Amino acid sequence: MALTAHDGGNAAPTGPDRLLAEAAQVARQADARLTAALNDLFLPDFVRPTDSQRAAMANMLDSLVTEIDRELRAGLIARFGDAAPPVLGVARIPIIRPIFDRAGVLRDRELAALLLTRAEEHRIAQAIRRVAQINPEPAPVIQLGVTPELEAALQVAENRRTGSHGEPNVTIRDLSADLLHKLLWWGAAALRDYLERSTTLEAGARDEALASVVATKLGTHDEGQTLDATAMRVAISIGGDDALLFELFRAGRFSLFVALLAVRARIDFASAFMLAADPGIGALAVLLRAVAASTQVAAPILLQMAAINRLSEAKLEERVNDFLDLDVAAAQDAVRPWRLERAFRHAIADIGRERRQR
Repeated sequence: MALTAHDGGNAAPTGPDRLLAEAAQVARQADARLTAALNDLFLPDFVRPTDSQRAAMANMLDSLVTEIDRELRAGLIARFGDAAPPVLGVARIPIIRPIFDRAGVLRDRELAALLLTRAEEHRIAQAIRRVAQINPEPAPVIQLGVTPELEAALQVAENRRTGSHGEPNVTIRDLSADLLHKLLWWGAAALRDYLERSTTLEAGARDEALASVVATKLGTHDEGQTLDATAMRVAISIGGDDALLFELFRAGRFSLFVALLAVRARIDFASAFMLAADPGIGALAVLLRAVAASTQVAAPILLQMAAINRLSEAKLEERVNDFLDLDVAAAQDAVRPWRLERAFRHAIADIGRERRQR
């Protein structure tokens, strides 16, 4: 039987049957294409991902699923030895991704949030560094004052966010324990489905091997290695005054900059990132005021973020003036709801959505 990269192992039709299959596929997808076009047409610009965001997220998702596929297959090969189905060692034949796509399991909010965060962090950090490269004033060497072990862990996590060609990157080590748990078990289920359909492996041995491989992967995972977790540990250790906050931003170390804001505002990293990466920079202005950042620090940060997000000079002036007029206590009140437990915030949003729909 011919194995293809499109169907996870089903026989590929040939000749006239191939034309009939493609015509049937178009018919099956017609309604889905129309629904997607309709949704996109009426999606407000402020929530629609840009083409670059969409491309970056798609590439990272491909890479991440490929890594999961490779790791699980390698675990099965090690477990079965010579009895392993040969196809498990053929990297050019994807097994998990086609099954994931058919099942729709990758439409996961936490996964999408991670990919979007990494795409935006990369875009902002790269833009800041480009400005620094043309700045005649040399960037100062930043001394974090943490243990060598913690600084090395941060460096590893920061380096991992960029791929070999300078593109944004996500690996298994960047996943939370909950998200990795979901993805690995989905991957195991996909491999089980494939092996059940295309091999003669004994069912009990197959399922036991899959469960063992996943358990091993989960047992060795440390979500403290993620960039946001490591940055938060560093931020908690150093506290960070306005001068350090500005120097980290200026150096393009955006995740650590966000972590310092999070610690000073007493909110989690994800919330601080959402506010700091706001393309309209209004939320960033509120966050900077809530942590009582000085105008000498806040103004150039807002200026550069406005340039990165291509805001007009009029909008920038408006934002800076609003920042100057904003009371610190009012800004802190605005940030306070972000200190609530994430599940509580989501529940509040769900209840509010139901009320608005009445």
